[in-house]
Amino acid sequence: MTGTGRAIDHVVLATRDLDGAAGIYQSVGFTLTPRAAHTDRMGTSNRLAQFVEENFIELLEVDRPATLVPHDLSQAPPFFSFGAFNRDFLDRREGVSMLVFESGNARADLARFQAAGTTAYAPFDFDRLARLPGGDEVTVSFSLGFATSPDMPHTAFFVCQNRAREHFWKPPYQAHANRATGLRAVYLASPEPQRDAAFIGSLFGGELAAIPDGMSVRCGERQEVRVLAPEAIARKDPSFRADRSLGPLLAGVAVRTEDAGLQAIPSERACGMFLEWIVEPAAT
Repeated sequence: MTGTGRAIDHVVLATRDLDGAAGIYQSVGFTLTPRAAHTDRMGTSNRLAQFVEENFIELLEVDRPATLVPHDLSQAPPFFSFGAFNRDFLDRREGVSMLVFESGNARADLARFQAAGTTAYAPFDFDRLARLPGGDEVTVSFSLGFATSPDMPHTAFFVCQNRAREHFWKPPYQAHANRATGLRAVYLASPEPQRDAAFIGSLFGGELAAIPDGMSVRCGERQEVRVLAPEAIARKDPSFRADRSLGPLLAGVAVRTEDAGLQAIPSERACGMFLEWIVEPAAT
């Protein structure tokens, strides 16, 4: 099938204990980057499970809540605070707080969102230090562009323009004992799958298709967002508990692997995000 929409760059897995979450993900075979601190105005730190297909899982902790800059919806365009959103998310639960798409030009993507009538925000640029596999530190740089839906108040979307790719993607961080090679799908639990799939598809023109218990949104050549009714998510992840007061929630991911012997991991054992394994050859 010809790809439509935009490839998924990563998911943000918000956790109250980054060191503990890292131990869990390392125990199931993921190699993680060293702990890295975002700027104080974000108030967060992360560790990443990078994949050879150049997407990743971001484990994130709000470790400096006193320094983060709050939302400012009064300015034009409004300011969306990455740190404040994740702090508020973690007041309610751990899990996948944000879905992120690749971008070659975050400002152009924001203009696209605004032209389409999607709630969009001011661009956000930042740098941080990253430690290379050999121990040296380098500066990596990003531009982000956020978009939200009023029907999904506890889920956020953004584009990520990586402005220092030569320092970011490193083969030693992309080799995993579980032989994971990339994100195949992201699951969203929604009481109204058609409505929420339509929003996600509208961001980049991702093709929509009906699937059992919900909808699929095409994300480039090999990825998709699967928007399923909460009871369908619960069949995949028996530990999933829908909370209707929170609205639609990102619930899990399907990760491509070359190891046919892996078992699915429920969200209660993986910091609020279930892991499904898809056995496929690596992309070429």
